[in-house]
Amino acid sequence: MHSPSEPASRGVARRKRSIAALVTVAALAVTVLSPNAAVAAPDPAIPVVDGKTQPFSDYASAIRERVYIPVEGVDQDLDGVTDVTAIDIIRPAETAASLKVPAIIDPSPYFTTLGRGNESQRLQDLDGDGVTDLFPLYYDNYFVPRGYAVIHAQMNGTGFSTGCPLHGGAGDIQSMKVVVDWLNGRVPGHNAAGDPVLATWHTGKSAMIGKSYDGTLANGVAATGVEGLTTIVPIDAISDWYRYSRTNGIRHNTNYPASLSNTVTNPERRALCAPVRENLNAIDGDETGDYNPFWDERNYVLDVDNVKASVFAIHGLNDDNVRMSQFADYWQALSERDVPRKVWLPRLGHIDPFEFRRDVWVDTLHRWYDYWLQGIDNGIMNEPQSTVEFGPSEYVDEASWPAPGTEYVDLSLSGTTSGTAGSLGFRPVEGASTLQIVGGSNSPSEGALANNPEAPQANRLVLLSQPLTQDLRISGTPIVKLDASLSQEQSNLSALLVDYSTAFRTPRSPGDGIQNTTNRTCWGAETQFDNACYLEVERRSTESSYWRLSRGVLDSSNRESLADGAATNVVPGQKYDFDWKMEPYDYVFKAGSRIGVVVSTNLSGFVAGSPNATVTLDALTSAISLPVVGGARAAYASGGLGIPAETVKPETALVSPTSAGPLKSLDIQVDATDNIGLDRVVANVYRNGTLVKSTQTAGNGATAVSHVASVSLPDGTYQIRYNAQDVAGNVSVTREFTVTLDATAPTVTIKTGASETKGADGTYSLVSFKLYDAQKIDKVTLNGVVKDLSNNPWSDVNFVKPGTFGGTLGANTLVVYDVAGNTTTVQFTLVAPAA
Repeated sequence: MHSPSEPASRGVARRKRSIAALVTVAALAVTVLSPNAAVAAPDPAIPVVDGKTQPFSDYASAIRERVYIPVEGVDQDLDGVTDVTAIDIIRPAETAASLKVPAIIDPSPYFTTLGRGNESQRLQDLDGDGVTDLFPLYYDNYFVPRGYAVIHAQMNGTGFSTGCPLHGGAGDIQSMKVVVDWLNGRVPGHNAAGDPVLATWHTGKSAMIGKSYDGTLANGVAATGVEGLTTIVPIDAISDWYRYSRTNGIRHNTNYPASLSNTVTNPERRALCAPVRENLNAIDGDETGDYNPFWDERNYVLDVDNVKASVFAIHGLNDDNVRMSQFADYWQALSERDVPRKVWLPRLGHIDPFEFRRDVWVDTLHRWYDYWLQGIDNGIMNEPQSTVEFGPSEYVDEASWPAPGTEYVDLSLSGTTSGTAGSLGFRPVEGASTLQIVGGSNSPSEGALANNPEAPQANRLVLLSQPLTQDLRISGTPIVKLDASLSQEQSNLSALLVDYSTAFRTPRSPGDGIQNTTNRTCWGAETQFDNACYLEVERRSTESSYWRLSRGVLDSSNRESLADGAATNVVPGQKYDFDWKMEPYDYVFKAGSRIGVVVSTNLSGFVAGSPNATVTLDALTSAISLPVVGGARAAYASGGLGIPAETVKPETALVSPTSAGPLKSLDIQVDATDNIGLDRVVANVYRNGTLVKSTQTAGNGATAVSHVASVSLPDGTYQIRYNAQDVAGNVSVTREFTVTLDATAPTVTIKTGASETKGADGTYSLVSFKLYDAQKIDKVTLNGVVKDLSNNPWSDVNFVKPGTFGGTLGANTLVVYDVAGNTTTVQFTLVAPAA
């Protein structure tokens, strides 16, 4: 099976969108600083205690100013005049003298329309003196007293900037990039009177932060590789605009780019920008839903090779607005390039971390900025890279995301009868070779498709695991792999991944899982116009019988490619591979849950394809691939998915015996390992091809087992044949080891010749011994004195008397050893020779 080709796989070198044509700036020498290390230490005037910058500057006295920056080569309102970016700056009063500080930039189209934050704050001049008094959010209140400047940068065509917004296109990104360029002296800026303004107070380092569109702009600017942007903090942000309003060839809406651009444009400028919006409608590709040059310009992942800034990403696992794929695809690209990074994945929707984890968030963001902008080595980059929320305020820190140890596991989608619940497991169940779905004329809701999973329903196919006996975690992007035919030339295909268990959960709606309380907490300094106090929120909680983890859709015509012009209809009745990625997720199915996959055609929230299509699914080969933490072994151990259909054989090692002998006894140890789990480990003993002893140890599904057995057998030569079988029925290579057993002690005979032995009945003045062992004599000891022999069956110890070879007057002990370690002991008395 194969997945549709994705434009994001193309190289960066082939283009730099239209930026090169839009921008002409003087070439200035710049210093490139590695993102892998913090910058120089902060100005000595900025106090640092316990590795954190401390408040020292009076917020009320901070310098507040607005600067206008021409965006050379950009004229998005088509008035023949270069568009200008407006930025509102608030910085410590001490920067009027010699203090230099870094800048925290919030790039946004929302400052004078929708507003920023949970309480929709807008830039406002509340006393009419021409200077902004209310800066949205807490960034200024908290960070300015600690030695930072905060800049609210207004995207092209929004706020006090000129131009018209173009849905995150090249000019929009350039309108935010020039802020970093101005801070670093590469482009000019001026005040309202037209007088030049320089950022002489700036250290050269800046950050961009923001949620949703704001964080999207941060992603876009970082993708330009602009020097001086040291870090970005994108929160629930877009990395590829195509995937925001389309999924695998299916639109979510109509004329969306123009609609959003109208929303963020000030009312008094909407008429001016109407022709621009009409052009957006003409080039956005709504007719096909496919990927065209308009979307290529707005795919920041394509330029990830340019990213020099570190990235601290936050994305809601339950965000159905800016979905998890916007984060995961970008994160993977950053990971492949080893960009310094950190991530929080809360179990909420489109929510800023300031709302749900306020104290920890502000502290973490503070330390992040102190490290990357102030050069304080506070250890934040030595902390776990990933933080995932599993329950309300239940956070788990890990080394990376997806979770370490995650492996894809294919689970079969099979069943016995169309229209009734089928099976989800390692192997197809015995039953129907094909299953059918009869698509409806409308787009049913998720609830209609997922509810009552075992009830008959013709327009869906529900595949269910058995109840799990152990928890099972997924972490990453599920992939649907359907082998199917259609009754007509086109249909949408959809899939839901569902946990069928009753529990209290934080819902996606209303409010993305939160609601305001009446309590306020204050973060930072205040003035009469800005008290830095914000409503706290609380999580909603609802009991439900199921939970939709992930979803995904595919236009059947885009099964091979999303590129404009590459879509092709199917031949009705012909089977095709329909593979597509679902939305990434991280989740623990608890013991007792049933994992469900719901397959259908049209789905609410996506523009419908052709109605009434019949989908005939191959129930022997169709599957879903889940990113399971612990891989197939963990999936098997969960107890609800049957026996794995995999072919990896166990590995075995003979730990004992290690010598071919002869050995006194046979102690066998065979160690076995398997990626899934062992059924048994076997060690059988043969003599001349005949089985004489069988031994085995049950594996009980463990991935490592030691089989130990002690075997009693007559003397002789034997073959140990050993192997292991796993729970999937795979058998390891059978190996053989030959060993000789000898449990018989040597024989010792006293010689009788007069020249060899003098004396009798255990008392001698001279004595000699004849030694024999079928497996060879090894050595003797006489009163502890050792004599090595020649390892022959026959041997001698001759002419023993007091004073020779350990012999002594009185009692003597002779011990004879064979090579197997068997011994024979002879005790005798030595006397002085007769006079």
